[in-house]
Amino acid sequence: MDKKILILSPMIVIASSMLISCSNGDEPKEVSAKAELQQEEKASLKKEIKQAKEYIRNKEYSKVSDLSTKVYNRSGKVNQEQFEEFKILDSIASVFESNLTYVKSSNISDIPLDYKGEFQSQLKQVREALKESLINDIAKKDFKTNNYSYTKAYQPEYYLSLYFTSMKNYNLEEYTYAYDIIKKIPNSYKGIYAEDIEMAKDQIKRKSDEITGEWAKQERKELVQNTVPQIGMTKKEVINDTNWGKPEDIKRTTTQYGIEEQWIYSGYRYLYFEDGKLSVIQD
Repeated sequence: MDKKILILSPMIVIASSMLISCSNGDEPKEVSAKAELQQEEKASLKKEIKQAKEYIRNKEYSKVSDLSTKVYNRSGKVNQEQFEEFKILDSIASVFESNLTYVKSSNISDIPLDYKGEFQSQLKQVREALKESLINDIAKKDFKTNNYSYTKAYQPEYYLSLYFTSMKNYNLEEYTYAYDIIKKIPNSYKGIYAEDIEMAKDQIKRKSDEITGEWAKQERKELVQNTVPQIGMTKKEVINDTNWGKPEDIKRTTTQYGIEEQWIYSGYRYLYFEDGKLSVIQD
């Protein structure tokens, strides 16, 4: 009995020391390695954010784009707040680098309105210049030279860009697409060019309705061309909704049960109606 106790005692001591070690905060190597890796990833992204800012200060905008390839490939493995900060810097670089109004306006729309970072003043200047360009293009009715794209958060540029894009497509005779765009501007809009927008909305809708009506007529025509008379159809349905149309001749027979009609078509085709409904087809 005493020997068993002596054998077990060292094992108990070892187990106890392991428990004490864990309770003192010593983590398994796997957990420690994972935490270390996460810290490395966060630290490396901080370096890339710092590097992106440096590139923008030096006007080396294309280098930010090159840097973004590496960052976006790791988007699910980095701190989300840091990732969003880098995305803003990437958009800022694109705004400053490009000479195209579409690229500038679409990228500036990706930057939060409440951005208070290092490049706030420069962004404000670019935004004002873009807004002035958009207003001037509308004033000159020049809907060809430039393109603009804003998110709804940016006002009044968003509604003005919808008007601009709608008129561009209207001039290209893309009436239904133009109307789909301009109708996004609410009737309650009272900003700059509000009257012009309302008149354009009515004008574009009329054209869109005309086109839609023509499409509907064409669809109906194609449907009629592929439809033959069916038992139970009325006379009106046969004439308007089938490819048989009006008969060449009609013969009526009055019986004690009512009036029967025989409609005669070319090619020895006949339709028979009882009480106004098609009852027999002979072709």
